[in-house]
Amino acid sequence: MNSNLCEGIVRILVKPVITNIRLRSFLIVTLSMFNFYSFRSLAQTDSTKVDSVDISVNVDLVSRYIWRGQNYGQAPSIQPYIELGWKNFTLGAWGAYKFTGEGEQETDFYLSKTFGPVTLSVWDYWTFCDTNEIDFFDYNEETTGHLLETQILLADEEVFPFGLMGGWFFYGADSTKSLYLELQYYYSKGTTEVTAFAGYQAKGSFYASDPGFVNVGFMVTKPIPITERWELPLCLGLIANPFERSVYVVAGITF
Repeated sequence: MNSNLCEGIVRILVKPVITNIRLRSFLIVTLSMFNFYSFRSLAQTDSTKVDSVDISVNVDLVSRYIWRGQNYGQAPSIQPYIELGWKNFTLGAWGAYKFTGEGEQETDFYLSKTFGPVTLSVWDYWTFCDTNEIDFFDYNEETTGHLLETQILLADEEVFPFGLMGGWFFYGADSTKSLYLELQYYYSKGTTEVTAFAGYQAKGSFYASDPGFVNVGFMVTKPIPITERWELPLCLGLIANPFERSVYVVAGITF
């Protein structure tokens, strides 16, 4: 369900979001903040103006896939993504796949548009079991593994250190059409970045059987020097689900 490394672990800032829901997951704290590959392609318009398309790919390795307080996979996860950016539009694909064991895997697609401090996005989360018959194109609401969500993120870290994200499942596997709200707080010092968050299920029963807080905690990201020219982005998080009375410590690295 991405977006930057922290978003990959908890997908709270919608990366992704999406690239600044950092969470992207939307945390929607979104899936990643360090790219190991990017380039620009130039497109000539009818006028002499030139627009650029940014292409980014990334791979995160996380100790456990936790998203909005929900524990998915119960095993280490590899989470790749590819993203295209043009002007204030972002189109991307993100996945989460277990290292070991059978069970649910995930492939997501998203489209976002940023207007100043406001980012609007639509996500298509597709969860499937690798031991059953797979049909990505099954969008029948009675049988689909897809969840379609519309998201809004209000955030401008340069002006105000808080962000507010809302996500509503409007179609798919959640018949209760759940509504998720998340307050985020951003802090940075040097190369260390901290995102604290509190996520609340306001409607529906996807995250919990009743309304309540389901995702509370913080993420810390910091590049670790390996050589004089190379750093390893590291992300650590403490995540609690008050409704389920569960607590997770998660770690991840980005390549």
